[in-house]
Amino acid sequence: MKSLEFATDLMAQAGQCLVRRHSDRIVQTTPAEPNFWFGNRVVFADPPTDAATLITQFQEDIPAADHICIGWDVPNLSRAEVVAVFDGSGLRIEQSDTLALRREFHRVTAPAGIIIRPLSAADEWAQSESIAKVDLIKDGAPERGMDDYLSQKTQARQAQIQKGLGQWLGAFDGDRLAADMGIFHDQTLIRYQSVQTHEDYRRRGLCSALLCASLDWAKSRAPRALPVIVAHADSDAGRLYRRAGFELAETTMSAYRPPNA
Repeated sequence: MKSLEFATDLMAQAGQCLVRRHSDRIVQTTPAEPNFWFGNRVVFADPPTDAATLITQFQEDIPAADHICIGWDVPNLSRAEVVAVFDGSGLRIEQSDTLALRREFHRVTAPAGIIIRPLSAADEWAQSESIAKVDLIKDGAPERGMDDYLSQKTQARQAQIQKGLGQWLGAFDGDRLAADMGIFHDQTLIRYQSVQTHEDYRRRGLCSALLCASLDWAKSRAPRALPVIVAHADSDAGRLYRRAGFELAETTMSAYRPPNA
């Protein structure tokens, strides 16, 4: 795929999702995670021209879906162009920024008393789900199906780790999970996943320390791979990643509608 985001999405979800390739699109489904909208989507090869045609194609390709999720494998596609095509359709337009590390990495150590290690026990994964739930609700995500979605994500991540495709690291204050993130790789690309910090531990450098520890883990296995992370470049998180050495590489566009929206 041309887009770093979509290429690393498929890499990070290897073995979890099914991909059907057509001349003009790919159809991605994740049978074990039906509530994972961006794991059950259609990604088109060309820019959009007609919203109704694309929505109908999605519904034909994934008829069991209660949501709609469409993307374009067109790096730096104009947001204004997508908004104009989907005006009045009821779909939300989302721009994602992919940042890449092509220069020196700014290293940060963990604060005193914080231990960085992989998540292992069930209660540690449950803490990660709780942090994610708070953040999703604050971002306006619907609560319907959220617990199932988060549980399914945990199971998928654990399966990926067991296959040796990635790792999930946490910053622990004793037994309490203060922050966590995942990292997956092949020999070409490294992709950070779901960076999150408990609201009681923000602005203490935990995310920066996790970035370092996660990258060390991945680089020990794939030393020549390019690290990338998907985040809004001008958000607090995006600014943190840029301070660490990441730079904006490309943008991608998606259009989606949650179930019953």
